[in-house]
Amino acid sequence: MLRRLLIIVCPLLVGACALPLPLQIAVWATDGITYLMTSKSMSDHGLSAAVGRDCAVHRAVTEGAICREEADSGTVLASSKDPSDTPDIPK
Repeated sequence: MLRRLLIIVCPLLVGACALPLPLQIAVWATDGITYLMTSKSMSDHGLSAAVGRDCAVHRAVTEGAICREEADSGTVLASSKDPSDTPDIPK
């Protein structure tokens, strides 16, 4: 009886972890584009926002630490700065 229950329940538990294929492909594409632009995946950006530091999981292998204290001067995707305060933009 227990064996039959495990045979029924285990695939249901594993199946709940997977996204539908079209959604999974969209996530992979978004991660790929984000990684090409910023050298960080979407998960890395979420981790950086949560921790408040510059984090990338691949740095655990390359540098030994996942997060850095200072953000590097990489690509800026958004800014909260008012564009009228920028001296090189004509008003």
